[in-house]
This record gives sequence, structure tokens and C-alpha cells, in this order.
Amino acid sequence: MIMKIAIPVENNLLSQHFGHAEKFLFFDVEDGKIISTEIAPTPEHMEGSFPEWIKQNKADVLIVSGIGPKAVEILNDSGITVITNAVPEKPRKIVEDFINNKLDTSYEEVCNHDEHHHH
Repeated sequence: MIMKIAIPVENNLLSQHFGHAEKFLFFDVEDGKIISTEIAPTPEHMEGSFPEWIKQNKADVLIVSGIGPKAVEILNDSGITVITNAVPEKPRKIVEDFINNKLDTSYEEVCNHDEHHHH
């Protein structure tokens, strides 16, 4: 079975915030190996647009550093697993670490997004 993993990207690294990504990489994984990669520009950023777009792209897993609680709720309700606090690294390394159960999810966001804007 193929699993599709979505990674928000900024400056060729995992974006520190889901809603600020300039593009997404989608990795198809089968039998513990990356079998294909697709780059997609992000949709216009409006409330709920990114989670809906991730769902339309048929992702099974979303790996992010930071993401708002509402977006996580929308994605989880759509059956998409959200892994947060991933350390911003090269997307391929993140996916390989995820496949091998070595993903570092100790990253802490520096600001509290609930205080000054909503997603």
C-alpha cells in the first residue's frame, strides 16, 4: 500500500509554520521506500484552505514544525495523521527518518500563535 506524506517547504527546508509554506512536497512511500516525489505550489492562504488542499491531494500524513490547532482538527477529521514539532530539515531526510521511526519531534515553536492571529 502506498502512503502519501505531505511536507510544507520554505527555503528548501521544512517550513517552521504550516500556513507560511511557499510549496509542499508530496512523497509516495511504499514498502519503507520513497517511490516518487511531487512538488506543488501552495493554494491561496485563507482560513481552512491549506487543510482542504492537503485533503484534495490525498495525503495520509502531514509532517510539520508548527501548525494551528484548528488546522490539526480539520486534518484529523479528514483521516490525515498530523505529526507536529518536526525539526526543520531537508524534506527527504524528514520522510526517511519518519519511515525509519527516527523522526526528531523535539522542535519548539518560538511564538504562541493563539495570541496574535488565527488560522
